[in-house]
Amino acid sequence: MTLVVGRTLPGDVGQRQVYVELDGERVATLLDGQTFTGEIAAGAHRLRLDNTLHKKTFEFGAAAGDRVEYRLANTSGRFGLPFLALMGVAPLFLKVERV
Repeated sequence: MTLVVGRTLPGDVGQRQVYVELDGERVATLLDGQTFTGEIAAGAHRLRLDNTLHKKTFEFGAAAGDRVEYRLANTSGRFGLPFLALMGVAPLFLKVERV
């Protein structure tokens, strides 16, 4: 079984890293445009994504031969982009989709 986590959703502001944990173990640190691919065992798993401002946790099950894929982006709120452009700092949120 394969797990793919990519920071490939449109709208990523290109700021901050996203830490990827699988079953309590950090497996990757993703910057804009990067993807992690790893082999996982069959069964239940917990995926945690953390940009140090927001965290999201997903539980999923996988069977032999499955490909589990998540795409994500660090996004800014409507009023965050001007702050990001002027000051280089803004509140960022995680947008995540399962493919």
